[in-house]
Amino acid sequence: MRSFRSYKDAMGTPSDVLDPSTMRYAVTLNAGVPKTIAVPAGAQTVLFASTGPFWVRYGAPAALPVDDDTGGDAPELAPAARWIARVTVLGLVAPAACTVSLAFYG
Repeated sequence: MRSFRSYKDAMGTPSDVLDPSTMRYAVTLNAGVPKTIAVPAGAQTVLFASTGPFWVRYGAPAALPVDDDTGGDAPELAPAARWIARVTVLGLVAPAACTVSLAFYG
């Protein structure tokens, strides 16, 4: 698995361009049906992209929020990237059918 790092451009300025991940998942979600995805060994960072809104919970299954959740462990709406070095599973759920792309980096 590749490390997450950016590259310097010709002027020495860090860029936002990354190597393609060697560990990529495409997860199809049906409306309201949660899925739990095992984080690959050695993964420290995950990048998310999706065809629609989705919720993620770290280390546990996710559920669609239907009321206020102020306990501190609510699922998170469509993050772009997260540090997941100590996370073993990702819980995903969506309000409508969509596909979520996950790119893992070590």
